[in-house]
Amino acid sequence: MSDNSKSLRNFLIGAITGAAAGVAIGLLLAPEKGEATREKLANKLNDLEDEMLDKVNDFIDVVSEKGVEFAADIKEKAADATEKGAEYASKAKEKAAGVTISAEEIANDMKEMAEEALKNSKNKAKEV
Repeated sequence: MSDNSKSLRNFLIGAITGAAAGVAIGLLLAPEKGEATREKLANKLNDLEDEMLDKVNDFIDVVSEKGVEFAADIKEKAADATEKGAEYASKAKEKAAGVTISAEEIANDMKEMAEEALKNSKNKAKEV
């Protein structure tokens, strides 16, 4: 969980807890009969509980959405990396084929040069 998510969660918990405590203290200090005060307190606590559940559900929705976005982003980056890897492998294969051809050409050129040198040497030897 990111620091941002933790901060938001801690803020929501603190705000709701503080609101509940404020309502409870306010109702307890209000000049009404005990039964009416308890009823108001119960109603307010129920309202706060509903509000807290809504906030928690909203938070879960946001975190879930971010998780889905993150997973999609990772999947896309993995596909890009796989594609780039295939491109690099193909280029390396092409270059290796080019090196093989070059080596064969060099070997053939050297063979021709050696044959030419041998032929020239034989001709020189006949002249002597």
